[in-house]
Amino acid sequence: MNRIAARITEKLVNSAQEFTEIAEELPQKLQNEWSSFKDEVIEESERLEKKNKKSKEKTSDEPLSKDDSIQIQIDNLRSKVIDINKDIEGKN
Repeated sequence: MNRIAARITEKLVNSAQEFTEIAEELPQKLQNEWSSFKDEVIEESERLEKKNKKSKEKTSDEPLSKDDSIQIQIDNLRSKVIDINKDIEGKN
């Protein structure tokens, strides 16, 4: 009986240590992932802005293609993500 209790106690201690290590690493991992995501969104937004400037240089008489229309929707969504990110960072 003592052996079983000792094994269970050892496993509980090991599990608690593993959980503690994970809990300590998690905030940094989340921060890194969030930072990476923000950087990617900003880079993509800048790329799209450059592309939009080039497309605006076209004559305004030309109708938007389906790809241009979809790209505008994507740009708008990315802009909203950037705004949300700024709000979140402002609250922290």
